[in-house]
Amino acid sequence: EFLKKSIQDKEAPMQVAQTRLDTRIRRPNVELCRDPVQHRLVEEVSEISETIESLQAKLRSAENALQQLLRTKAALEQDLSIKNNSIFIDREKCLGMRKTFPMSPRVV
Repeated sequence: EFLKKSIQDKEAPMQVAQTRLDTRIRRPNVELCRDPVQHRLVEEVSEISETIESLQAKLRSAENALQQLLRTKAALEQDLSIKNNSIFIDREKCLGMRKTFPMSPRVV
């Protein structure tokens, strides 16, 4: 949730920077120039884009890790239920038969 919030927080500054850059490029009756302001706007847009991409990559890896943990949890719960069923069968059904089955060893 924190990563999703961070990505959403970066979208507004990205839109502002892109709007300023587009406005600066499309000025009517003004010649285009590559001054420090233009360079800084281009840098700012690329920095924000890289930040968003890295946050999205972290979000994908976190979601993949969560899915892997959920699969592991489900497998462990299934193993636990199988073991509980085995213990139940051993105690309730087999223990009574073992008590009545003669277990006296014979020496020949």
